[in-house]
Amino acid sequence: MLPISGIAKLPVELSRTICEAADRRDLYSIALSGWQLNAVVTPILYSTIDLQVPHAIYACVRTLASVPARSTTSRDLAGFVETLSLRDPDDWAGMSVFNDSHRFILGRRLADAIPRMRRLRSITCRIGFPHALQIFAMLASGALPGVNAIDIRFAGQSATTKDAEVAGASVAVGVTGLKTVKLDWTCDPPESYQMLMRSLVVANYKTLCSLAIRHGDSAEILKAVWRSIPSFPALQELDVSPDLLTDPASPDTSSVLRLSIPEDYCWYEIELPSTAVPNLQDITCFPRHLRCFLPDDAEHRRPISAVTFNHVRYERTRSGGYYAMEDDGDVYDWWDIWSTLRPIYFSGCPLLRLGFAVRELRTYGLSTLVPLIKDLEYLLIVAQKAEEEPAERRWDEAEILALAKVFSQMPRLHTFLLSDGLLKALPGGGPFEFAHDEGLQRRALATYDQHSSSLRRVAFTTEFEWEKREDGWHLWGHAVAKRGLVSDGEDEDKESDGP
Repeated sequence: MLPISGIAKLPVELSRTICEAADRRDLYSIALSGWQLNAVVTPILYSTIDLQVPHAIYACVRTLASVPARSTTSRDLAGFVETLSLRDPDDWAGMSVFNDSHRFILGRRLADAIPRMRRLRSITCRIGFPHALQIFAMLASGALPGVNAIDIRFAGQSATTKDAEVAGASVAVGVTGLKTVKLDWTCDPPESYQMLMRSLVVANYKTLCSLAIRHGDSAEILKAVWRSIPSFPALQELDVSPDLLTDPASPDTSSVLRLSIPEDYCWYEIELPSTAVPNLQDITCFPRHLRCFLPDDAEHRRPISAVTFNHVRYERTRSGGYYAMEDDGDVYDWWDIWSTLRPIYFSGCPLLRLGFAVRELRTYGLSTLVPLIKDLEYLLIVAQKAEEEPAERRWDEAEILALAKVFSQMPRLHTFLLSDGLLKALPGGGPFEFAHDEGLQRRALATYDQHSSSLRRVAFTTEFEWEKREDGWHLWGHAVAKRGLVSDGEDEDKESDGP
């Protein structure tokens, strides 16, 4: 790459092409090198915003909400945004830094900034602030015609949401060509917004690739329009009530490859017709549900190659990802996992990806699954604890090292993630005792290398993980420590009148 001084002398279009190929971390340095390159680099930096750290989200939204006259460059930075993703990964576990006042300020500032994002293509706001209804109504109206993906989490009711409900009743759906619609309701959707959701689906059913309406009554909300749609020709990912799939008048779902069963159905059995999602490859469900998708007497075997139980997710965060258990105090043992995974024998494809939660790490337990998982490429285990007694630390090391013999029977496995998310979420919980023992982890990796040549990504905790490169294993991706939000004074003086 040319030195920064050399880039500055090039024509603007050529400078932009070079900067677009640069690493994002280098762009920050380039932007500070002079006003000419700053003018080239700033639109690139702000075109894609993907943040999961609260203090960074708070600062970024404050900057985006600033009107051009108040910004240091007199440019409307919101106008450069094409992809906006703001997510608080620790909120679900009650570990969020944001309080109600912070959420109100975030919502108010986003409600001011988003209408100015004329280039916006994709928006994800999974924080839960009272202005979400207002923002959703604006997006649905077609005010930003380039938008093709909407992913929003709606929080509880407030005076702000009640005002938005009145406004929502007068909104006509104007956005078309949507590929993604994901709406997560932790409160009851106002009637006007139920109508808005139905109209949104009808107006975009031909182009939708991903549809998620996460609410206990999603079947009732969508039932009328669901029956009126003959098929979703582009739909590949679906997260709605399974009751919609059992409806005899259900549209053709043969294009659906990934399906997620909502958490509200964790205790319910599902009766699925053989014609529903016949080409399903990836299922996120609760253990009791897998046999409904892979019955032993079916003429057609769905080609399911990826199974995720209990919505488990690995993330290098303070909460360690995500999970949804039927009972907070009841975690599965290895026998439960084996018995509920057995229907995978009746899949039309070998199992390549698997994620589940279990009471404790047991090499013997994992070895019993080998006949079912010998073709795995990706394995995520969320363990509630690593050992009964902390004093028996040597047991931890022996158990982790012994996994190597199991991996030798899984020649395609390239990713193994051991998560302590369940343990972190417990009152007074935290990471595994060996989470920061790099010596133990290096010994384990050396042992794994003796039995497996395919492993490339390994984690023994959600604090950090390991990546195998040409010169060996490298530690990376430490979880960001909790950090307070920095106020600019305006928060308290002018905007603290929120809830």
